[in-house]
Amino acid sequence: MPAVEIEVRTFKWPRRPTFAAVTELLGEDEYGRWLGIRRGNRWWAVDGSRAGLFEHSFVKLVPTGTFWTACFNAKDPIVDVDIVQPVTWLDGALEEVDLELDVLRSASGVVQVRDRDEFMRMRTEQDMPGALAAKAEEVCKQMVGQLEQNLEPFQSVGGTWLSRLPAN
Repeated sequence: MPAVEIEVRTFKWPRRPTFAAVTELLGEDEYGRWLGIRRGNRWWAVDGSRAGLFEHSFVKLVPTGTFWTACFNAKDPIVDVDIVQPVTWLDGALEEVDLELDVLRSASGVVQVRDRDEFMRMRTEQDMPGALAAKAEEVCKQMVGQLEQNLEPFQSVGGTWLSRLPAN
């Protein structure tokens, strides 16, 4: 059976288009939908200014109704949680509005928040509503806790889905 392709379209707050890529739907479980991105898959800037190929394969977890998505990698960072507005599915494509904050876990287990300065700049320059900024901060804190406690799907589930991604 042919793979189901899903185009992922990313935006920065408030809805400024950034990048897009075509992924493969790997399946779904109690955590959400799992997408596979293979080394060599193409990505492109929506404005046509840049394009390239992914250097490493990874899987992306897309839960329903959450303020986060997560990528699981074989290389550091092994987990990268993006704080986002709840995703939308539109005509077979996934649209995700990035709120800048990322929670990373390295192979050694160190958890850190990346791009806090970008988040603060976006709050001011893009006039992010206070309630949305507070929600992003709250979810970021929750994700730090889940990664530090090694709770699922961040313990072994993500790695299991990554191992199912066919090598190319």
